[in-house]
Amino acid sequence: MTAREIAIKAVMITALGGAMLGAGHVLSWIAETDAKVEQGMLEAYCTGVATWKAEEARGVLLEHRTGHPDYDEIAADQCPGLRPAGYATTYERQLAQQ
Repeated sequence: MTAREIAIKAVMITALGGAMLGAGHVLSWIAETDAKVEQGMLEAYCTGVATWKAEEARGVLLEHRTGHPDYDEIAADQCPGLRPAGYATTYERQLAQQ
């Protein structure tokens, strides 16, 4: 094998290694992005369910509620701290006086 052939093989191996490293970096970036998108979608879902439950607890009519019910039935497991909302205070307070 000549020096030229050895140099060509070395360049090819280096290029292949660089391509594999680049592909690994791209796949890692895609996985990280997918995880962020999935987390954002779950947060939006939990917010919608929490809004629906809070309005339900306040007696908002069905056709006037925003958010959405727990149609995937995952809120109990996937949305930490989610519980039906009650009134903010249990006592009456006068806010303004004329």
